[in-house]
Amino acid sequence: MSSLRLFAVTTTDGGGDAQHPTPLAPGTSLVTFRELAAVVAETPYGRPALADGDVAAYRSVVESVFQQRAVLPAPPGVVFRAREALERWLEIHFVTLTDALAYVEGRVAGRVHVTRSVARPTPIGVAAVPEGQTEEIPINLDAVASESFRVLRRHAAASVTLKPYSSNDGAMSAVASFLVDRDRWGAFEAAVAEEGRRDPDLQFRLTGPWPPYDFVRMQFGR
Repeated sequence: MSSLRLFAVTTTDGGGDAQHPTPLAPGTSLVTFRELAAVVAETPYGRPALADGDVAAYRSVVESVFQQRAVLPAPPGVVFRAREALERWLEIHFVTLTDALAYVEGRVAGRVHVTRSVARPTPIGVAAVPEGQTEEIPINLDAVASESFRVLRRHAAASVTLKPYSSNDGAMSAVASFLVDRDRWGAFEAAVAEEGRRDPDLQFRLTGPWPPYDFVRMQFGR
């Protein structure tokens, strides 16, 4: 029995006909309910699982749709047993999904990574450090990044702080995601660059613009 893997929810634009709407990404089709369109692909029925390459394929589909219109990415690996179940889900959540699409319309997401590159030597003249010696004081990455994220929120419609991570070389990074008006992306890039000049011991890296992956929470019930 074939089921449907859900990639994202977007809006219809009248393309194609009601029974065969125009696909928005290769290998996918649309299941529509009024002004909503679910981007799906057939998949064997069974327990949802992500094989090698599935996440990359998922992102390729979502970002293809994102280049054309507002999109609400579904969590990777969401599968509906039948078309009727998906249509029912779209109907139940119609108002919430429609409002969410209106909110992300014209907006993009960017992730800002703040990485501690080195430790700071104690300033010369600090009495607690014996003459001729230096002491490395760990940078309070959370505090510094939080202050920078607070500044960057002025340029964004919404933000969310994500879980810190450690790279292969042991460097710690704080990360936050920002939802930015598309026509303000250049100003946001400039603001990130300005924050990056405040402290030579920290590296700021901006990635994006992305679909609003970090700003969508879909509800799925039995």
